[in-house]
Amino acid sequence: MRAYVLCGGLGTRLQTVTQGGQKAVVEVQGEPFLLLVLRELRAAGIREAVLCAGHRADQLQSLLDRLASRSDLLLHLVVEQTPLGTGGALLNALQYWPVEQPYLVLNGDTFLTSQAYSLPAEGTQNLILAAEAADRSRYGSLSIESDGRVSGLNEKGRAGPGPVNAGVYRFTASALAGEPVRPCSMEHGLLPGLIARQQLYAVHYTGPFADIGTPESLAAFSQSEQWSQPL
Repeated sequence: MRAYVLCGGLGTRLQTVTQGGQKAVVEVQGEPFLLLVLRELRAAGIREAVLCAGHRADQLQSLLDRLASRSDLLLHLVVEQTPLGTGGALLNALQYWPVEQPYLVLNGDTFLTSQAYSLPAEGTQNLILAAEAADRSRYGSLSIESDGRVSGLNEKGRAGPGPVNAGVYRFTASALAGEPVRPCSMEHGLLPGLIARQQLYAVHYTGPFADIGTPESLAAFSQSEQWSQPL
């Protein structure tokens, strides 16, 4: 199974740390954060990944061989010429690396364990990974029916515990077939169509889940024994 890793964001909230650089390769324990993500992919049995890059793609290009050798993954880099958003970046990458089998999509700035990538690898449905959060307000939460079907994506701001979008997806080869490349987000441009056709199901994940989108969350991740692991 191939994975598409979304690494194109500007990382605006993390500018005080990255100083205009690529968010996914910010150093954690002396190594690029993205390397931790790629190693978890490899531990889940993934052998090949496409890095979907935009902002400061040159940094990913310069690190590509190192990331590939240290993660034991076959890596490809696709660079968008203008900002396309998370959905557009995926559609663009699929033009260069088309699929004939199910594939994974994930965010390059979020850490989850290999279980998060193993869970969606099974079955025949389009899947979204639902992580249980004690406070949903920072994330887009999910409305899930009793049969596992996702019936709605909710905006950030809903308080209290519940399942949130962990930013990991498993799509069948035909799920996005025919979608034109265009600027759009995953949440607003691609997922609503699958939900409307009742073709998106949730798979639940209870392991570590951390994004590094803010200086505070990056610092918490770097200092947490729960998520740190030898590099």
